[in-house]
Amino acid sequence: MKKNRKSEAERLRSYEKNFFPNLVTSKLPNFNSSKKGIALLIALGTMILILIIGSLSIYLITKGINITAGQTRYETAYESAVASLEIGKARAGYLNMAFDIIDTSEVFQVGKYTVNLDVERTSSGAITLSGMAQKFARAISGPGSTPSHGSYRTYYIKVQSVGRAGEQVALEVLQRYTIISE
Repeated sequence: MKKNRKSEAERLRSYEKNFFPNLVTSKLPNFNSSKKGIALLIALGTMILILIIGSLSIYLITKGINITAGQTRYETAYESAVASLEIGKARAGYLNMAFDIIDTSEVFQVGKYTVNLDVERTSSGAITLSGMAQKFARAISGPGSTPSHGSYRTYYIKVQSVGRAGEQVALEVLQRYTIISE
């Protein structure tokens, strides 16, 4: 009993000295005993943050590579279509001389691309130019200019290039061959 009284007395004396005994310190965790645990939590949080940033950067790089590859495939399909268009222009020149053939159609390979080429004459005969209708065109000079006299024929050339991955490019041209009669 004496011990309890003494400890009670000591407690009261310390209570007089500090009105809020251990109230503040009892609510806060003891940092001295759990430093290793906090370091572990900080290390895990940092690792998770690094993994998120790393995976995001890998995702963005992969998406960029896929977009660049698709753009390269499209540009290659476009180049094959342009090359096939030149073949179509040569065919139109041949049709301009061979009047018994109306149109030509062919499917062929240009590299890895399948190309559909259609060339057709749009008019059955030559269109004769009249001086009045070509009033403004006479002032234009250079390739494709219309002379003030003569006739011409037009040819519709359509090219469609299709790649293995599904990329498609279609080009259409209306080619005119002028026949100058002197």
